[in-house]
Amino acid sequence: MGYRLETKRLILRPRSLQDLESYLAMDLDPQVVRFIRPTPPEEEHRVYLRERFKMVFEDGLGIWSVFEKKKTSEVGDFIGWAVLVPLGGEGPEIEIGYRFVQKAWGKGYATEAALALRDHAFTVVGLDQIVAVTHPDNIASQQVLRKIGLNPAGKRHAYGEELPYFILKSGEMN
Repeated sequence: MGYRLETKRLILRPRSLQDLESYLAMDLDPQVVRFIRPTPPEEEHRVYLRERFKMVFEDGLGIWSVFEKKKTSEVGDFIGWAVLVPLGGEGPEIEIGYRFVQKAWGKGYATEAALALRDHAFTVVGLDQIVAVTHPDNIASQQVLRKIGLNPAGKRHAYGEELPYFILKSGEMN
């Protein structure tokens, strides 16, 4: 993966094992995962995360740890992650996604990080389209997807469920 991305307020860098405890703490917050699935017990989830951190993706794809940017473009506090990965781990579509700690909610960080990944997907990776799925009740996530240009496209089977499906083709970027 190797791509570090910066926005006005954020730094997105490839995840690393040094981020594991931050990911674990975020996932152990029931409010953060309420639209996903309950997090397993802490030690079991730590083992799961270690295995996920070993996953390798095609060039330009992957999972980025998201940090607030300090004034000097230095990495500040961990606030979440953002992804460009094969949908449901299978593809063939490439999914954009994000998860943030509660203290980062309502500040526009998800939109800002997702815009950076959207642009990266089309300009650096050269994808023809990106997609996303959300829990039907996750209105905030659906609003972020719309803000970055994805449009509802029915439902799609992913993660063992029929979920609202969103899509953006490269020629439709605003």
